[in-house]
Amino acid sequence: MPTVAADTRSQVLTPAELPFEQLCARFAEAAAGDPNELNLLVAGHPVRIRIAGRRWFDIVRAAMGHLEAAGKATTPELCIDAWDAEETGVPIVTAAQSNLPAPPVLMRTSQDGHQVGEERPHSLVWLDRTARRIVGCIESTRFLNLDERARPFHKLISAWLEENGIQFVHSGLIEHNGSGVLFVGNGGAGKSTSSIACLRAGMGYLGDDFLGLGVAAGRFVGHGLYASCLLNVHHIQRFPDLRPLGHAPNHAIEDKCVLYLKEAFPRSLKRRATVDALVLPRVVDREMTSFRPATKMAALKAIAPTSVMYLPRPNRAAFERLAELVEKTPCFWLELGRNIESIPLAVAALVDSIRIPEAA
Repeated sequence: MPTVAADTRSQVLTPAELPFEQLCARFAEAAAGDPNELNLLVAGHPVRIRIAGRRWFDIVRAAMGHLEAAGKATTPELCIDAWDAEETGVPIVTAAQSNLPAPPVLMRTSQDGHQVGEERPHSLVWLDRTARRIVGCIESTRFLNLDERARPFHKLISAWLEENGIQFVHSGLIEHNGSGVLFVGNGGAGKSTSSIACLRAGMGYLGDDFLGLGVAAGRFVGHGLYASCLLNVHHIQRFPDLRPLGHAPNHAIEDKCVLYLKEAFPRSLKRRATVDALVLPRVVDREMTSFRPATKMAALKAIAPTSVMYLPRPNRAAFERLAELVEKTPCFWLELGRNIESIPLAVAALVDSIRIPEAA
């Protein structure tokens, strides 16, 4: 994933430096031609997205269109407004200057914390927590990074969801026979491979990399947010049927391709599932995949660092929620063999091993 600046100096902007109002004014200009609109339910909350620029709208719809709300429009709890400078002719807003070395992603905030922004060389996006609005712009879809294409607005959506009791977690989640299996681990551990293998076998899919985690009726619940995945350009060769879905990266330093799954797997995309098992994938030198119990400490080390540090505001409460999840949920190693087709078989057997028999 792109590097995020860790140093907070020059990342706190004065009221005069904040670009939010200018972004709003420029969007109004770009949207004069009636922008494309998408109304969603994101983790159960109504969200309206308006994009001025067809190419960017098509990317957002491919990644999030499976969350489209049915029936009459509901008053949105979050509005996302953005434009593509190349398509609309309305120039992007220039970010405030910083004395930090420019990383691929720079997170900024207002002095009172009510506004938070994400700055990249080709884009600027800000959230106003009080107005419950995200406004942003890009130079062109040709410059979007992989994470922006697979998970539009995810950093700022995560900040908004946090206020609604939903925490972003760096994990994959599938559902089988009513039970959710959360794949956790660092990048390259096998979360995407495991999630996609299970999807291809007909299991429910909620994500391969980032999800929303909440609590309902005393149980941990995972929320699917994006109908997409990122696969290494070499790993996708292991899934010949998925090759036509792959979209090449925009930048030479990126080594993954984006896959949009809505059209190919419309019935398998799920919005919500309980979390009934934590699974730590790791590659082993054998043919078939198997599973065995894992310690709580191993599971916490696998999920907490990347999930907590990825948040716009890493905090103790986020870590404590993950610690509670680990404590209350069975944990397993999933030892990934060379035979891809054996992964869902092992996951199905794992689910059977934890399912509570129905009362006679």
